[in-house]
Formats: sequence, structure tokens, C-alpha cells
Amino acid sequence: MSKDADFDFRWAAPGDEPGIRALVGSVAMPGAVSVRFAREPDYFLGTSIMGDPCDVLVARHRPDGHLAAMGCRAEHLAFVNGRERWLGYIGQIRVADGYRGAWLVQRGARYFEEASAPGLLYYGVIASDNPRARELLTGRRLPGGVHVRRLSGITTYAILLRRRDSRPARGLDIHGASAESLPEVVEFLQQHGPSRQFFPAYALDDFTGGARMRGLAPEDIMVARRARRVVGVMAAWDQAAYKQDIVEEYGPALRRLRPIYDAAARFLGVSPLTPPGQAVPLAFAACICIADDDANVMQALLAACEGHAREGGKAFLMLGLAAHDPLLRAVRGGLRVTYHSDLYAASWSRQAVEQLDERVPYIEIATL
Repeated sequence: MSKDADFDFRWAAPGDEPGIRALVGSVAMPGAVSVRFAREPDYFLGTSIMGDPCDVLVARHRPDGHLAAMGCRAEHLAFVNGRERWLGYIGQIRVADGYRGAWLVQRGARYFEEASAPGLLYYGVIASDNPRARELLTGRRLPGGVHVRRLSGITTYAILLRRRDSRPARGLDIHGASAESLPEVVEFLQQHGPSRQFFPAYALDDFTGGARMRGLAPEDIMVARRARRVVGVMAAWDQAAYKQDIVEEYGPALRRLRPIYDAAARFLGVSPLTPPGQAVPLAFAACICIADDDANVMQALLAACEGHAREGGKAFLMLGLAAHDPLLRAVRGGLRVTYHSDLYAASWSRQAVEQLDERVPYIEIATL
């Protein structure tokens, strides 16, 4: 166990799980809809989707033993500048009430550095409505020796799922994948994924091992074919068995509109807004990969995933892409709530950050 002033920093053990789960679920993230990210029934069930290894650092207040802060570092294979390599992720940083201002994040950063291979590149995402976290990366609170670069904005849509007649996409055949077709799907992702910065370097084991893509079945992966050739992939990933987004409160605009919206919901063919204190029934659009950025394929796959999620009892499909991703322009119309955040690259190696090229980034928002 390492000690730093009045706090003990160490990598989490199974006995820390209840405290970690309570801390994660107690901090509400601001936005048009303020949410808390619950991780029931076991926080560690969801760590495997972030990467392997996934290490959780905890800081306990020595005088009383309270869990004061936590943060995660994970690693997974991804395409960086078009080549497969290990990529790190830093996120889920939480500081408990009463311990903010103690520079715990800055103190804990050195433990992440010690656990990292030389030159390892990390990424992280910060919500636009989270100025405290933004100051950490852009102001005087930046941990020592860390080099940071903003890569792009991230636009996330919470798309309200409606009853609608499905129209077959002209020239496209769209069906859920199967165990037999998974190798073809993975081959397509490996072929076209490198066009995006940080696209996960998926392997067949990721979809069959039960941990990396926990809860994602082959039939949840929509595959678009043209003349029997795969031209696009998108999945509707239900993570409710181990991750829940709990509504804390609605912003002023939605709070005023909610009674009117709920009254009209059945005529619109959508679900009422989730009451505060309850989990939002949602799925995540994942593995978004479209050959040649074809807007027609993107729209057809999105419609298929929306229908699949709705059939599974979901009210929202979460879709997040870089703000300048051409595929984002294919998401047209519909009722949705928009969130904005920023994607950063960070490393204790200046060269690792500076050598990133300008290709459009992609991250799986479901794994954040």
C-alpha cells in the first residue's frame, strides 16, 4: 500500500467493490438530463468492456478509512494512425463530497504513470458541462509530466425510439449477425476500422468470450450487405445487466416541457420521459463501421438498430461520433437529446501525442 499525506492510494481489491459502486453511483453528471451512472449489481462486471487490463485506483482517507476518490486505467488494442497497437483509456474519475480540492487526481496520476508502458498513449472524454474536469486538463491542475491534446468534439444523440414502418433500403440487405457470420463481420471491421483514429482492433474472441463485449449477442449486430458483400456494421448493445443511467433531474427546458411531452408520447409513438430516480431504458449504437462513409448504409443500419432496440423494450438508442465525422450528417430528423463532450489524447510521452495524424477519431461511447 502506498501512502500520500492523509490518503492511502492503492489498486482496488474485491473488498473495495461496494464502496466503489456507491461512489460511482453518487456523483451526477450535468447536462440537459443530469444522470448518475449506477453499476449494479457489481462494479467490476463492467470493467472488462473498458479493456484488459483494467485497473481501478482508489484513495482512502487514512483517519476514517472513507473512500475519497477513484479512477480507472484500461488498455485495449486499437488502430492508432492506421496501425494496431495498445491504447490506454483513463476515465470514471470520481471524488467524493468533502474531499474535492485535495489534489487527489494529481496525486493519483503518478500511479497511472508507474503502471503504464513507456510511451503508452491514453484517451479520455470530458463532458462540455463539466468545467472542473476540463480545468484539470487545460489549466494549472494538469498532473506533472502529462502532455495533452484535444482531438475533437464528440456529439452524442439520445435518440427517442418511435414506432415506425420499416422501409427496405434500396439495394441493401440488412440482417442480424450469427455465430457463423461473425468471422466475416470481424474481417470487415479489421479492414475498414483503421480509417478511424482509435477504432478498436476487434478480434473474434471479443465477440465470443463474454467479457469484452459483455451482453452483446451476434443477433444484436446489424450487418448491411450489397450484392452479398458486407458494406456496413452497427450493433445495438444492451448493457442494463451491469450498467444503468439513472435520471437525477431534468434541465429547466425539459422540466417545463416534460408534462406536455409525456401527455403526447403515446400519439408520437415514443415512451414517456423516464421519471427522476429511475434507470433510462437504453441501448448503445456500437461497432459503427461503414465502407466509404456511405450515408445510405449508415441510415439503413441506424434504422435497423433503432427497431432492434425498441423490440428489446428500449426507449433510447445512444449514438456518439466525432463532431466532424461525416457519418454524423446521416443522422437526420427524429426526436433526440444532444450531448456535447471533448476527446483528448494524453501521455507521459510528448512524441506519442504529437505524432497522431488527422484522421477522424472513433471511440465506443458504450465503454466509457
